[in-house]
Amino acid sequence: MDLINQLGGYEKAKNELEKTKNQKYRNFGFLEEALLQYRREHNIFEVGDLVVNDGLIAPHIYSFKKLMPEISMALIMRNGEEGACGLFRLRHATPKEIQAGRRLEVCGG
Repeated sequence: MDLINQLGGYEKAKNELEKTKNQKYRNFGFLEEALLQYRREHNIFEVGDLVVNDGLIAPHIYSFKKLMPEISMALIMRNGEEGACGLFRLRHATPKEIQAGRRLEVCGG
């Protein structure tokens, strides 16, 4: 059984992480990483997640700002500028893309 399920699901695991952030000298990076992996697998986006817009030719990585489900859009930001993206074109940036600082398949990665 994976960590997220052991903690009772994504929301409960996220709440556990929030509780622990106030405790000094605790490292819960493993839980943060498990939550990020869960979000990647289930197309869940949180503020600050690094994302790419597969609907654009541009190789940029964006920061997720806000979900707008009523219009199937998301607000994303890059270099202080906000823009909108269709949810069906949005995905989490992969670890390799984050390391490279760009969307790899666009740049021949």
